[in-house]
Amino acid sequence: MTGAPVPVPDGPDAGLPWHYGDPFGEQRRLELGSNEPAGVWAREALRIASLQPRAGLDDDPSVPSAWVLRLVHLDGSADDPLPPVGTELTLDGAVVGRLGTTAQHYELGPIGLALVDASVPDGTTVQAGNTPALVAS
Repeated sequence: MTGAPVPVPDGPDAGLPWHYGDPFGEQRRLELGSNEPAGVWAREALRIASLQPRAGLDDDPSVPSAWVLRLVHLDGSADDPLPPVGTELTLDGAVVGRLGTTAQHYELGPIGLALVDASVPDGTTVQAGNTPALVAS
């Protein structure tokens, strides 16, 4: 691990380790079973890739019951940051979901969890704001 871990000062991650290290390297080490300290970015990316929702951000009891938790692959070609939590997902102008948390995964690239209408098939490209997002299972 490079860089010394420091605690996140506030927000939902307050107290968790965070540093300017190598989040992609940390993700690889965690997937190989390492128990070395790792930062929030690395752990968040692995959590999202394994479809583990974060309460209050990736689940929402007020959304339609036909919406299910799905992984989305976000277009990483834009220089803009990833869309924020709560961004509507649209298909042909209709709202079909809501984006939850996002992260940069060391193998999958920019990914996120989203609540998406169950009728939207895998492989469909929706819009998360101005960012194309490919719906996966």
